[in-house]
Amino acid sequence: MIHVRCARLARRSVKDHWDRTVLQNVPIDEIRDFLTPHQVQMLTKDGATDFNFWGDTEATLAKTRGIETGDDIIFYGENSFHLKAKAGAVFINEQLAEYFWSSTDDGLNFKYVYALEQVKDLSIAYKSSDFLLKDGSPRLAKNFQSGAYLEDYQLMPEFLSKLEICWEEGVVSDEHTRRGIPRDTPIHKAQIYEVTFSIDGKNMIYVGQDLKCEDSYYGSSLVIYHFQRLYGKDIFTKRIIKNLTNITKGEINDTESKYIVESKKAIESKDNWFSINYTGENQRLIK
Repeated sequence: MIHVRCARLARRSVKDHWDRTVLQNVPIDEIRDFLTPHQVQMLTKDGATDFNFWGDTEATLAKTRGIETGDDIIFYGENSFHLKAKAGAVFINEQLAEYFWSSTDDGLNFKYVYALEQVKDLSIAYKSSDFLLKDGSPRLAKNFQSGAYLEDYQLMPEFLSKLEICWEEGVVSDEHTRRGIPRDTPIHKAQIYEVTFSIDGKNMIYVGQDLKCEDSYYGSSLVIYHFQRLYGKDIFTKRIIKNLTNITKGEINDTESKYIVESKKAIESKDNWFSINYTGENQRLIK
C-alpha cells in the first residue's frame, strides 16, 4: 500500500511548510521541549538526531487512512508526484504542529505528525491510466484532491517501476518518441537505433526510435534510464540501424517493431544475452 498526500508547492503556505520541515532537517534539540519522553525515544532509537516531518489534519484522516511507521508515502501537487518517503516515528502532537506549521484557514491543526525517512525526489506526471479504483475499474479523476491510499493492485507496473528508480520526467524526453500521436502524422526524419551494454556479465540489447536524431539519446526505456543513472552513459554502445525521412509515425512504429523482432531472434542462440524491449513490438496503433 502507498499513501498519497497532497503538497501543492505553488501555494505559498504549503511551500513554507515544506521548506520548514521537508527541505530542512530539524535537530532533535530544537524540538525536544515539545515532545514527550516516549516521542523522543521513538525518534532517536536508531541514533538519529536530525529529522524531516509532515503532518495530517483530522479532515485528511476523515477521508483516508492514517499513516503508520514503515508505510510508503508519495507527495502530489501540480499534476505530478514530486517526492517519496517512508514513515518513521508517528505520533500526535498539537504543540509541535503549531510550532512547525500554521493552522489551516479552518483552524485545523496538523497534529498527526510523522517523521519522513528515505526521502527521495521524483518527477512523475500524473496519468489517470496509472491507477485503478478499488473495484478494479480505471481511475478517471484528473488529479488527487486530498489524501488517499492505494493498494498494490491499484498501481500499474510502469508507475511502480518509475517509483522504484525515482523517475524524473523530462530527463528522458517524450519528444524523442512522441508515443500516442496518430499513425498518419508526418515526420520529417527519424532513426531506428540499437543500444547494447553489459552489466555483471550479462549483455543487454535495446532497439528504439528517435524522432530528434540525437547521438546522446539512448532510449526512453525505464531499464536504460535506471542503468544510466547508476553507471553513466559510457556503458552504452549505440548503432544507427536505419535513417528514415519523410515518413509517417505509423511507419516508424512498424519499422521499429520489425527490428525489435529481428534483434530478439539474433540473440536467441547466444548465452547471456537479453533483450530489454518489453513493449515496442506491441506498439499501440492509434488511428
